[in-house]
Amino acid sequence: MPKTESVEALLNPSLRVSRPVAACARCRAAKIKCDGKLPACSACERSGKSDSCTSANDEFARGKERSYVAALEAAAQRLQEKIANAKSQSSHYNASTNTNTNLGQPPSRRRKISGTRRKEASDVDELVSDFGFLTVNATSRDFHGFTATMSFAKLLLSAAARKELPPLETQGLPPRYAITPMIDHYLDNIYVLFPLFSETDVMSSLSRIYHEPLAGPSSVSPLDVWNVRLILAIAYASRSQHRGDENDNAALQHAAAARGLAHYVLHPGSTAGLQALLLLVQYALVDPAHFDCWYLMGMASRLMVDLGLHCEPAAETKISKDTLDLRRRIFHCTYALDRLVSMSLDRAFSFTDDSAWGVPLPESAADPSPSSPSSARLFLRSTRPALYLFDIRRVESAFYQATRWSSRSQWPLATAATYASSVSNDIHAWYSTIPTTLSQRHLMLFNLERLYCQILVVSPNPRVPASCMTDLNKELVFEYSAQYADLLQPITQDVSWHAYLTYADICRAKYVGQKFVEVMWSDFDRLVKTSHAVRANAASSGSVLLDNIQRATLCLRRIIEILDFARQRWEMPEMKEKFEQESAVLFSRLRSRQMDVAAVPHTKPANAPAPAPAQPSMAYRSPGENIYNQYSFNGNPDMQLPSPPQNQEQRGHPQHPKQQLLTPPEEHHMRPNYALPQGSLPRRSYEFFGEHRER
Repeated sequence: MPKTESVEALLNPSLRVSRPVAACARCRAAKIKCDGKLPACSACERSGKSDSCTSANDEFARGKERSYVAALEAAAQRLQEKIANAKSQSSHYNASTNTNTNLGQPPSRRRKISGTRRKEASDVDELVSDFGFLTVNATSRDFHGFTATMSFAKLLLSAAARKELPPLETQGLPPRYAITPMIDHYLDNIYVLFPLFSETDVMSSLSRIYHEPLAGPSSVSPLDVWNVRLILAIAYASRSQHRGDENDNAALQHAAAARGLAHYVLHPGSTAGLQALLLLVQYALVDPAHFDCWYLMGMASRLMVDLGLHCEPAAETKISKDTLDLRRRIFHCTYALDRLVSMSLDRAFSFTDDSAWGVPLPESAADPSPSSPSSARLFLRSTRPALYLFDIRRVESAFYQATRWSSRSQWPLATAATYASSVSNDIHAWYSTIPTTLSQRHLMLFNLERLYCQILVVSPNPRVPASCMTDLNKELVFEYSAQYADLLQPITQDVSWHAYLTYADICRAKYVGQKFVEVMWSDFDRLVKTSHAVRANAASSGSVLLDNIQRATLCLRRIIEILDFARQRWEMPEMKEKFEQESAVLFSRLRSRQMDVAAVPHTKPANAPAPAPAQPSMAYRSPGENIYNQYSFNGNPDMQLPSPPQNQEQRGHPQHPKQQLLTPPEEHHMRPNYALPQGSLPRRSYEFFGEHRER
């Protein structure tokens, strides 16, 4: 027997269509299912667009029109609702007007809304309502291939990874006696230049990991394991000679083990997370084949700024001395690493000097506090070399920002000469403050830093193009580049020096080689004929004397050997191959000129200076020795350029006075002919760490 319908169902029939012929315009545009409910479908009702859910026949495709009667009924129903709403609003307005009149108040005037604002509000409402149709799932397979919940660490490592790390073979750490030499290697060579954390914290992490009784209850955190793993990875990678050797495999295993903990330690908003990321930046510098140091450094700088470390805390802020000193150490390490990476890759800084200029140097890095226990002063490593590194980074940063990223407008020659001379004075003043009591390796590192800074100053840049270079600038580029290659090439062959050899240093060598080739082509004949006054170890006995043609050829070969280190160590031959192509024609011309000179007999002038030796030793010049001429401030100061260093040894000649800081007296600071733009030059009031301390 058929089921009878109730009277209520007959009086209030359901307007939902079980199978609509066609979707409404909004559902069809959003490509979602339309239930065909009248007068408006459910999707339009939920989004607040019931009025726009039209069912006119012209809204649908041919052959899929809705019922004509249903369309008329829906239109009539909508018109009736609009009439009812208008009557209700009119009666409410009249009632409120009468009330205000009876109370003696003037009737309120309705605010007129222009058609433009009404249309803008309508567009915004429509845009907001359309968000309801968006169904984007960040964990679906169609979103960058991720199948798990997104996190900051996963996004960071996925964007910075160049090559996948090998699978982890062993889970545990080696015995402590096996890793102690590598921990000491990191602390002796790298930590003293970038003291990201306290040495005591590293030793405490080791004690907790190896459950020593003196460390108290064992509470190993993921950050402890991360720090130890990455320190070992950096140490092993810095001892590696070529891809796939024992040290390289050990470094990759420790890096792979540390990556498994990234989710626990790499997170924004904490100082520990920033320290962990800076350790990863250091590893990326010694393993650029797997990580992009540029991206990681940019993220570390962003985290540092978010934490406010680029500004000193307010005076009323209560903060302990140790916490304040740690903030300063982390900031200056981030600053130094950012300047190193950005300048070596020829890219802009993550943050400018103007945004972070008031952070003093950390006090704990100078010397252990007298109030600290004698045992701490005895066993903790001095991080004084880091302060000298922070000093020269400020000078480099100011010059690099002013000449490359502040403006592209060209400077007048006199203005450029004055600025280059002042920056060279700063470099000489900084180098003269470095004490000779530092280790041989740190002195060599700072000597290379000095040469690189001088090449940076005298080389062409957007402010001073190659066409405006003076003859003295070209000679200085020739001499400084030759000295830089002479010092750096033996370091690439000695594994004991590789702790100071990173991907950034190889990029620097490429920059030096490119500027050398550019300058040689700009004035080839004069440079190969001129006898320059700059010679390193010219008086060495038993050395073969070379002319400028041989020196230029030797410089190019050494640059190629330096770039070959990237091919052997990281399987990155692109830089070497590109430089070989760029210098091939210059090599041929130098060989041709050398053959022409050899075919023509000539006599050496009696007063000609001695050429440089063929194989200069790894010896360095002490910062206190007079290896530079002081600038001559006679005449127009606008035309002054840094003078080349002279081969003068003061050891054994006590009658010569010790060289003072290479800063001109106040009476020689004449006003330049061309006024520099406001804010185009860095601050000239550098106070270096070693100026007020006994050497």
